[in-house]
Amino acid sequence: MHAFTAVKRVIDKIMEWCNIIILAIMTILVTYQVITRYFFNKPSAISEGLAQYLFVWMIMFGSAYVFGLREHLNITVIKDKLSPMPYLVVEILSNLVLLIFSWGVMIVGGYQGALKQMTTVDASLQIPMGIIYIAIPICGFVMLFYAIYNICLAVVEYHQKVAAKPAPTTGKGESDT
Repeated sequence: MHAFTAVKRVIDKIMEWCNIIILAIMTILVTYQVITRYFFNKPSAISEGLAQYLFVWMIMFGSAYVFGLREHLNITVIKDKLSPMPYLVVEILSNLVLLIFSWGVMIVGGYQGALKQMTTVDASLQIPMGIIYIAIPICGFVMLFYAIYNICLAVVEYHQKVAAKPAPTTGKGESDT
């Protein structure tokens, strides 16, 4: 599990830096867009289009990153009241659903969609739209990894909870003095 956690930390850092870089580029592009529009009265279509597409990438990468940190929207009112075994089952089932979604919709469907869009060219940037859509399968792979990691983590945490639980005392062999 230590190697798995080390890989997760590397992926976390990559996702974190991708989001930071995308946000920095977006800030520069939007600032440039404002300056060219209001001071020179000549807006840049390229910076506007690129900022929009980078925003989509930032949302996709940010969603995958937040899921990896386990800080996504998660309603735990009922789940937290479960004993260790049902809690483990719920964790595994919820991550299996996400794993299936990541594989079927984001990776397979996203890849097919990106391939279909490779022939369509964006009017302002003159790049294939498939390059923009490729963020979906990339984030699908990241979320797939996180789902597998979360399942393994849930099993490890379950074993730790069970091992830490004190053995019940029967009262036999104890003396009342």
